[in-house]
Amino acid sequence: MSNVKIDGYQLFCLIVLFLFGTTIFLDIGSGAKQDAWILTLISPFTGLILFTIYYQLHKRFPTLPLTEYVRKIWGKFLGSIISYFYIIYFIYIASRVLRDIEEILINSAYYKTSITVVGICMMFTLIYTVNFGFEVFARVACICFLLIGLTLLMINIMYIITDLIHIENLKPILADGWKPIVKAIPLNVTVPYGELITFSMIFPYMNKQTKILKTGMMAVLFAGTYFTLNILLLICVLGTDVLSRSSFPALKAASFIDIARFIQRLDSFVIILVVFLGFIKITMFFFCAVIGMNTLFKIKPSALSNYSVGGIILLTSIMISPSYQSHLDEGLKIVPYLFHIPLQIAIPLLLLITVIIKEKIKKINT
Repeated sequence: MSNVKIDGYQLFCLIVLFLFGTTIFLDIGSGAKQDAWILTLISPFTGLILFTIYYQLHKRFPTLPLTEYVRKIWGKFLGSIISYFYIIYFIYIASRVLRDIEEILINSAYYKTSITVVGICMMFTLIYTVNFGFEVFARVACICFLLIGLTLLMINIMYIITDLIHIENLKPILADGWKPIVKAIPLNVTVPYGELITFSMIFPYMNKQTKILKTGMMAVLFAGTYFTLNILLLICVLGTDVLSRSSFPALKAASFIDIARFIQRLDSFVIILVVFLGFIKITMFFFCAVIGMNTLFKIKPSALSNYSVGGIILLTSIMISPSYQSHLDEGLKIVPYLFHIPLQIAIPLLLLITVIIKEKIKKINT
């Protein structure tokens, strides 16, 4: 990827679509019940802090991805171990997102199809995309951004036209105080904003490095605003009881749309959006894992490494848990504290502190 270059608009589209991922279709934030919109309104500001940390690290090593500059900061031995964990992390999260898509497709449209078959079809498409390179993927993401944006806008307008909006579902505000909101913040910060750590692997390929911070912050605020509007609509349409009990609330809400008994079953459009957005998110993790593996082990980019990483992601998605409920429980109760917080927050923050201390020592010595 040494010759790959992406511009500011492509970066904006990639970040927004990556943040959307499967987040806008799952029940993340519903733990705060009718106050979930307050949670999604607060979380982006923490996301901005995290993105700034990632950018400040990149600013000091503009030509290196995360898995390379961690070795510059903490030395080859410890840095190589941390880099290896990041590669595993990218593969693991890609497999979790793939499992989400597999489950959504099986539970909604392909209930008689094996999860293995769905996973294999998805993975061949993913490998095909990765083989074309990141620059091609970035251009396709820009087209997808427009199509997905128009489709989401259309579905949201349909909620209003069909009179499905019930404002009373938002009341009472802060009925249980701030405790449920504060309790849900770690999950809603790490997913999806903390996952922007993946872009630390992509920043070196920006053609205008000065635009990274501004573009990234605009994308985070844009996504955060949409998350807030989206959860407001879902609460108004479904109510907190249905929202908390539904694994895929967006599918449930879209199934209620019925205009003159002619425009119906818009949940099919939601399924298509799930596949597109999930595909983009998995591909980002896929690229980062391949870049990290190639740089850490000094491997030349090849189709073999792409197929190897793709095969591992596929197998992990199938073996990750025996059922979708256990998969959700693991993602909500274990993964944020065991993987997300250390790798998205703790290590980048320690890296930045180490760099700053080294810079100050160097100034004193000179």
